[in-house]
Amino acid sequence: MTTRTGLGWGLIAVAAIAALAWGWSVDRVPVPPRPADQTIQADAAWYAALPLDASAATAAYLARITPETRARGEAYSDTRLRAFALRLLTLLVATAVIVASGLMVSAGRWTDRRFSRPLLRDAAVAIAYFVALFALSLPAEVYATYVRPHRFGFSNQPFVSWLQDLLVNWGVMTGFTLVGVLLIYGFMRRRPLQWVGVAVGVYAALRILFALLSPNLIEPLTNDFRPLADGPQKEQISALARANGIDDVAIVVGNASRQTRLLNAHVSGFGATARISVDDNTLRQTSDPMLRFVIAHEIGHFVLGHDFAFALSDTLVMAIGFVLIAWALRTLVRRYGPRFGIASVGDIASIPLFWGLILSWGIVSAPIHNAISRYHEMQADRFGLNASQAPHGVAEFMIHDADVVRLQPTALEMALFYTHPSPADRVATAMRWREQMARLAPLSDTGRP
Repeated sequence: MTTRTGLGWGLIAVAAIAALAWGWSVDRVPVPPRPADQTIQADAAWYAALPLDASAATAAYLARITPETRARGEAYSDTRLRAFALRLLTLLVATAVIVASGLMVSAGRWTDRRFSRPLLRDAAVAIAYFVALFALSLPAEVYATYVRPHRFGFSNQPFVSWLQDLLVNWGVMTGFTLVGVLLIYGFMRRRPLQWVGVAVGVYAALRILFALLSPNLIEPLTNDFRPLADGPQKEQISALARANGIDDVAIVVGNASRQTRLLNAHVSGFGATARISVDDNTLRQTSDPMLRFVIAHEIGHFVLGHDFAFALSDTLVMAIGFVLIAWALRTLVRRYGPRFGIASVGDIASIPLFWGLILSWGIVSAPIHNAISRYHEMQADRFGLNASQAPHGVAEFMIHDADVVRLQPTALEMALFYTHPSPADRVATAMRWREQMARLAPLSDTGRP
C-alpha cells in the first residue's frame, strides 16, 4: 500500500469516527419538545365568518400561524440550505480524495491477485468505493438527517436506531446500484462509445424493480406496517377508496413515530403491489377533515398513476444525464486518467469519476425532478379536494406543520428542495376550490332537469 493510499484510508476512517462521535454526542442531549399546537385556535364562529373570497380566506388561515412557528420554519429552512452546501462540498472532496489517493487503483491491483473473473474484480472494487464514499459522506448525513431534526424537536429516535436504519437503506440502495454498475461497466469495456443506451435500459429496469419491491420487501426493513384497525377511521378510508374505484388496494399503518414526529402518508408500488401507507402520527394527530384529505390525496396518486409517470420522467431525465456523463467521463479519463492510474473509461478504477458525475447530475437535475413532482402533487391535491370535499382539512394540515418549511420560499429554494407546492400555495388552492364550488348551482337530488 502506497503512502497516498494509506493516507486516503486514514481520512476515510477519521471521517467515519468523527461522524459517529458527533451523532452519539447529540444523542446525549435531550430532544426539545415540538409545540403540540402551533396555530391560533379557531372556533365554529371563525369558520362561519371566513370570507368566501379565496385570497382573503388564505390570508385568514395564514394569520393563524404564530410568529414563533413561522420563525421555526424559517430557521429549519436555513439549515436545509446548509445541509445542501455540506453535501455538495462532501461530494467534491470525497471524489478528489478517492481519485487522488489512488484507492480504487490500489483496490484493483489487490483484487487482480485474488480474482480471475473480471466481474468479481469489478464487484470488489465497486464495493470498496461505495464503502469509502459512505464513510466520507457520513458527517454530512449525520448533520442533514439526524442532528437537524433532533435540534428542532422533529425526532427523538436514538442514534443507534437511526444508524441502523441508515445502514439498512444504504445496503439496499448499494445492492441495486452494484448490479447497475457491473452491467454498465461490462458493456463499457466492449463498447466504450455506445454504452449510454444500455445504461438507460439498466436504470429503467432497476428503477421499476425497486418500486415494485418497495411496499412488501424494502419498506418493512425499517418500519413495521399493519392493516388499519377496524373502526370509524377504517370505515371512512375504505368508503373513500371504494368511491374512487379502489376496492382491493392495501391501506396500512406504519410506525413512523419511532423515527419522526412529523405527519405523513404515501403511496408506493405499481398495480397489485401498490398500497397506501399512513403514519401512526398522522392517524393520532389529525382531525377527520385533515385525515380525509390526506387519504384522498394519496388515492389521487394511485388513481392518476403518478408512481409510474414519475418513474418514466425520472428515466427520461436520467437518459439526458447519461449522455452528458459519457462525454464528461471520456474527457476526464483522457485528460487525467494516466496521472491517476485509470487506463480507460471501462476500467473499474474510474468508478469515483463515473459515480461522482451521476451524483452531480442528480444535483443539477433536481429542479427538473422537483418541478415534475410538484405538478403531480398539485394534481393529487385537486383530486383529493374533489374526493374528500374537505378544503378546511387541507388548510388545517398545512398550517399545523408550518414549522417544518418556509411558507413562501425563494425561487432557489423552491427549485432545489420543494417536491410539493409551498404550504401557502396549497392553502390558496384549497380556498380557491372552496370559493368556486360555492358558486355552483345546487343540483336536483333526482338528477332530472
